[in-house]
Amino acid sequence: MRRAALALLVTGLSAAVGCARPEPEPPAPNVVLITVDALRADFVSYAGHPNQTSPVLDAFARENVIFTQALTSFPGTAPAMPSLMTGLYPSFENVDRWSKQTRNGFNEFESPDEVERPGLSDHLRMLAEILRDAGYQTLGFHTNPNLSTTANFQQGFEEYFQFEDYLTKVRAERNHKLIGNYPPAPIVVDRVLKRLDAGFDRPVFLWIHFMEPHSPYLPPEEYARLFDRTDTGVTDLEINESLYHLLWTQQGSLRVARDYPSPEERGLDRDQFVDHILGLYEGEIRFLDDQLEILFGGFKAMGLWDNTMVMLTADHGEEFLDHGQVAHTELTALAEELIRIPLVFKLPDAGRRGLVIDDLVRMVDFAPTILDYAGLPAEAGQMEGVSLRPLIESGGTPPMTAFYSTIHYNIVRDARWKYRLEKGADGKGRSVERLFDIVADPAELNDVAGLHPDIVERMREEYREFAEMLTSRRPPSDAPGGKSIEEIGPEELERLEALGYVND
Repeated sequence: MRRAALALLVTGLSAAVGCARPEPEPPAPNVVLITVDALRADFVSYAGHPNQTSPVLDAFARENVIFTQALTSFPGTAPAMPSLMTGLYPSFENVDRWSKQTRNGFNEFESPDEVERPGLSDHLRMLAEILRDAGYQTLGFHTNPNLSTTANFQQGFEEYFQFEDYLTKVRAERNHKLIGNYPPAPIVVDRVLKRLDAGFDRPVFLWIHFMEPHSPYLPPEEYARLFDRTDTGVTDLEINESLYHLLWTQQGSLRVARDYPSPEERGLDRDQFVDHILGLYEGEIRFLDDQLEILFGGFKAMGLWDNTMVMLTADHGEEFLDHGQVAHTELTALAEELIRIPLVFKLPDAGRRGLVIDDLVRMVDFAPTILDYAGLPAEAGQMEGVSLRPLIESGGTPPMTAFYSTIHYNIVRDARWKYRLEKGADGKGRSVERLFDIVADPAELNDVAGLHPDIVERMREEYREFAEMLTSRRPPSDAPGGKSIEEIGPEELERLEALGYVND
């Protein structure tokens, strides 16, 4: 079905000539969710970054609702994206090892005979399932192996695009294992627009996950040199090899780390290494930003803009030795550069333009907000987050607190304080409590736990209650055995390793 008929199908006009009828209900809005992998909040230029990394996103943000203090649920795709899609927190309570089976943080939703399988439980109620059951046509375009059908992430999507043809072609032609492990943004945008142009007969839920600016940072040459950075004398591919040496070393995977020369072996000091990497990261953002212009232009040309809500966010941030590590791993102490993410929301009626919200909001709140604006608020009651609609329309929500359950840390974060329990951090198996004043010390350099024991006690108790809630979650009592999920194959394992993910 082509564009001429598309507007009629989407708006659902049905008034009969000459008949006096009540005003029809407004049509259900289309929903577009755009997730950007590894985009940290302070590297978009609308947030004050000194380089113009995101002029298209800046313009989009200025016309819509900006959240300046949005926090992910985890600094890794495997737990963060299920959290976004379910409105539930990932849980690593009683999990002592990060692996292919435990990496998504939702193992407690498996029934007993399904424990420790790779992939998400069939018993999780995903955003796509809720919208599909409400009459939406659901289309998913993913680019990260953590979101593949192997991970059972296609739940609720009537069409799920994985770009296997592109990946197979590139794998046959490439000359380095860090090249071609995900489809670049132009490939994704082209396929999205072609699919939409082919038509649909219901309101659409469209989810697009872009991999830029995830490592390895290898933007096209014109973007790699866009911002003035140090000339290190090594190629972009070589600097990424050194990045992966650090990434795998910090994860304890020395076998993999040996495949890549270290920065020192390249003759680089810390500042040279970081400056080169940052230039590439910024170039990746700008490369994606130019593709967003094409994507948004395509939506408008098809008449899919006015009655469409668009939420653009990231799964997590990224670190560049800010706290001694690179990229993002499950071993991190969840510093601000890893948990703060961009969030821009276009309402379906173009209302609240230019609104900037500085309140803390959490990833578990994103799905309830989408459902609320889609006219499905009852479903949000099954989630652990809350709709942000009252905050957007009247500022009417109480201050929020974010929680993080990880293998190595328990974390509570409110608008000012961050409490961190470091498990076994004293070298003798005992845990250490730390407290940071995020407002006065955003870099988290000064532990003030000794100065504020009352706040430490309060946040410790808040985490205890949170952990009790997590450990009480169970699959439905009548849940049938889930379908068998295929094991991760060698090609997908290779992609995971090349993107810096678990490889055991």
